[in-house]
Amino acid sequence: MKIKEILPHLADNSILSLDVKSVISDSRKVTAGDLFIAITCDAVIDNIRSALKNKAAAVVLEAAIYNKINQDFPNASFLVVTNAREALAIAAAHLYTTQPQHIFAVTGTNGKSSVMTFIRQILGELGQTAASFGTVGLELTAQPEIASLINVPKLTTPDAMSMHRMLHQLASCGIHNFAFEASSHGLDQYRLHQVRVGSAGFTNLTQDHLDYHDSMEAYFDAKIKLFTEVLSEGGAATINVGCPYGKSLALMVRQKNKRVLTYAVGAPADLEASKIHLEAGRIKFNLFFESKDYGQQEIAMAGIFQVENILCAIGMVRGMGYSLTDILKVIPRIKSAPGRMELVGHRSNGAAVYVDYAHTPDALMRALQALRFHVKEGHRLHVVFGCGGNRDALKRSLMGKIADDFADVIIVTDDNPRHEDPSFIRAQVLANCPRGKDIGDRKQAIEQAIANLNTGDILLIAGKGHETGQLIKDEIIPFDDAQVAAKALKKYEAANRSQTILAR
Repeated sequence: MKIKEILPHLADNSILSLDVKSVISDSRKVTAGDLFIAITCDAVIDNIRSALKNKAAAVVLEAAIYNKINQDFPNASFLVVTNAREALAIAAAHLYTTQPQHIFAVTGTNGKSSVMTFIRQILGELGQTAASFGTVGLELTAQPEIASLINVPKLTTPDAMSMHRMLHQLASCGIHNFAFEASSHGLDQYRLHQVRVGSAGFTNLTQDHLDYHDSMEAYFDAKIKLFTEVLSEGGAATINVGCPYGKSLALMVRQKNKRVLTYAVGAPADLEASKIHLEAGRIKFNLFFESKDYGQQEIAMAGIFQVENILCAIGMVRGMGYSLTDILKVIPRIKSAPGRMELVGHRSNGAAVYVDYAHTPDALMRALQALRFHVKEGHRLHVVFGCGGNRDALKRSLMGKIADDFADVIIVTDDNPRHEDPSFIRAQVLANCPRGKDIGDRKQAIEQAIANLNTGDILLIAGKGHETGQLIKDEIIPFDDAQVAAKALKKYEAANRSQTILAR
């Protein structure tokens, strides 16, 4: 194939007529005849040298890098572009031309996994083939055997080439609908550009990823790209105007002459929920769409924030042209996403244990507030949580304060310490959480929390949700909160039965 066939946006020159074998962005994988796209980073010069040593046919690079290296390689074929990451996305889209007919992308700090999972389930219930991809991996409404035919990327928001390859394979397997999480990293790094998104959703924006983004403004600017640069012409945006950032985004997107559907809980919006009633393991609420009353709806979930998530999913599916009446018929059959306010089980005394991915201050507060409504007077809300290492350290004291404010019994444990001293991380959390108990071993912390549950209590195990490993230094240790909690429940109840028999 010729370079001009995969990078048609570039001004014509002789280099574009070169034949290349494949497009590579990892210099370690370059072989003779490849086109190497040099992503700008601290090691970009060394990467280009390595690619040319491995006989790359040509190198795509940015002007600042070209000025530093071109004299060292006078015979090399260089193509200068404004943005190498964007060039990679364009090349990927021209190499893998097929995509599912309807593509949904949701962004925001919290709720992304739940929303995309709800979208997939709704479409499946409506008889459509659908897949979702994000933090919880690749999931399909039916035909699970298809998963073995897909090159599933390891990252939540994969590089552009991996993303377009997956889209092409899904479409080739007959998947017509695809929902995915659009992370701020992926948007900022042009990994999602050229994906034909027809319905985009915004859940909320709270403090997270400030180790990558310098400020909340920069974080918001990255999220905005989904609506201003990725969302297709004629596409629909579903935006939570119950969030201040959402109000600003809705105004901004309308100025771009794109369709906007707003949603909120207990506030004016196109799609609005009110009169929320919480019961054991389910939520009832009244739904209004464009001022029309659609009556009481019911979802089999815990946590009031799930109402916002289901509104976002409803709006996004509606934005793609599906009937609201049909959507509402299947809502009672929708289930929580794995590790998202997931009910693990109960003690024999009725105490309940939930696992949730809440790993930011806002998410932890929302999860605790949500479960507080399910705790009857005279009973206690317990929480086990920690904070990750080598990430935004500012949120540790914030999360400690939130636990101290909203929970009755608190255990601070290890999350994914990575290369930091886990005891130091816990100390930062506990500095603002004087009632917290320090138990570093996460398994021991969960087991002790379950042992302490009295009749009617609720335990939230927060921070890791669906994750099946704990990252300590460079090693991933197998660890699944839900599995550990389920085993602890079973073990504790078996011990209780034995003691009861002995007491007789």
